[in-house]
Amino acid sequence: MYGFTSTHQVFVNPSAAADHLLMQPRHTSTPEPVQYALITRCFGAPDTPEFRVQFDDAAKGLLAPIDKTYLNDAGATAAIMKGNVPKKAFSFVTFSADKTVMKKWEQSANIRVIEPDSPGRPGSVEASLEVLVRDFGACISIPLLYCQDFLDRYTQLMDDLWKFDHDCFPMMVIGIPTWVPFKPLREGLAARTRLATEIGEFYRRVGQLQRGEPVDFSADMSDISHTALERNKVYDGDNWTFLNRGHMDLSLLWGQNANTQYILFWLFAYIYSNPSLLEKLREEVAPHIKLSQTTPPEIVSMDLPGLSRDCPLLKACIFETYRLTLEVSSIRYIDRPISVNDGGHIHNLTPGVFVSVAHCTIQRDPAVYADPDKFVADRFLEKDAESGNLVPRYGKLRPWGYGPAMCRGRTFAEKELLSISACIMSLWDISPANGTWNLPAMIPGTGVKKPVGDLRVVVKRRVF
Repeated sequence: MYGFTSTHQVFVNPSAAADHLLMQPRHTSTPEPVQYALITRCFGAPDTPEFRVQFDDAAKGLLAPIDKTYLNDAGATAAIMKGNVPKKAFSFVTFSADKTVMKKWEQSANIRVIEPDSPGRPGSVEASLEVLVRDFGACISIPLLYCQDFLDRYTQLMDDLWKFDHDCFPMMVIGIPTWVPFKPLREGLAARTRLATEIGEFYRRVGQLQRGEPVDFSADMSDISHTALERNKVYDGDNWTFLNRGHMDLSLLWGQNANTQYILFWLFAYIYSNPSLLEKLREEVAPHIKLSQTTPPEIVSMDLPGLSRDCPLLKACIFETYRLTLEVSSIRYIDRPISVNDGGHIHNLTPGVFVSVAHCTIQRDPAVYADPDKFVADRFLEKDAESGNLVPRYGKLRPWGYGPAMCRGRTFAEKELLSISACIMSLWDISPANGTWNLPAMIPGTGVKKPVGDLRVVVKRRVF
């Protein structure tokens, strides 16, 4: 542990001592001051005494419906199944250059039709793999958080979300003032305002629905999520303004998508750039992805519990993608005195100190992982002592943080990654547009590393 400042200590090499600290109860070591700072500094909520009271009073109630859907295994499975990934995967690309025909996830992927799709002559398109995969995942997850009408009605949603993620969030995290006349920041802040406003207006419609009143625009709220309904009850109970609901929920929308969709992109890049691994994974998922006998084939059923239970190699690939791309740290505020034994050295932490645990520092440490810069598909597979089967285990990897404040979306995120990757692999071939796989270099992101430059690929239906 090192002193970054007099009030900020950092574990640069995560250890049992760091895990012990993160496992402390909230009255000793709490994430709440950090969470409040993120909501006000990054997501735009007002830093006022009145809002602080609302935040503290509502925090527990707002988290409860998230835990029920996104952390609970049965809830996360039900949500993903509601998202109908198999049907959407069939239209991963539409082989059209007409944006009125394209699916939402294609519209920013710079699609170029190489060959139209026609009977007896399979089509092909060139696209940005990053944007296509990222937006496909977001189009699965966002309606499950709110409803399909929200995604359809807010036509600028995808552009605003990624503009905020790329150009605003990083600067807000490091404390850049909002008045700085930097064009990307100004555009990112404008995107943040639009996001918060649109989410707030969505909650206005939720309230109308719950009170039995006419819903603005006669919006179809038939598929509204349990999460949104229950969170709105909490907001109503504490008299939150609609704009503040938007700022608060923007943290949820961003948290649901900013990391997972980029992990999905890197997972696709690693798998498809390794043809022998791709074939092994297709064989592994095949018992749980049933295809029709039609041309082209469609997925008639997906056994998500089976994918989670019986596909250790795919899970291990997901874990390895976490290792190579995630940039995870846990931050706690010390509320009560605590002593931490770090390798025989005792650190006496006093109230008012922040402690960061940089989990990501070991992810490319050759002392922990052999060939740390190489994607090793089976790195996290171990033989189970009782069954003798290979099972994926995290080991020292901490992709979700650690302790009671671990990422609440981890169960949902893993099931999203499993289901989308299994469905796309089963239906689609993806190859490099220039004939050779050269994965882009990485730069720091907002939780997941971002690619440097575009990765152009050719997408075709799989030939059986």
